[in-house]
Amino acid sequence: MTRCPSRAGNGHQFPDEDESGAHCAEHGVTLLWHGEPITADDLTPAAPPDESEE
Repeated sequence: MTRCPSRAGNGHQFPDEDESGAHCAEHGVTLLWHGEPITADDLTPAAPPDESEE
């Protein structure tokens, strides 16, 4: 489970959490999951420089 941050520094487990996100009504915090984090392999490689532009 994910911890809810609080201003007092004593975070707690989110009371409502599922596969789409988490919500804490007490602190008004909502987190939404957007899938797995990207890695370097997920990025498109840079195109080689266009040698005709000299």
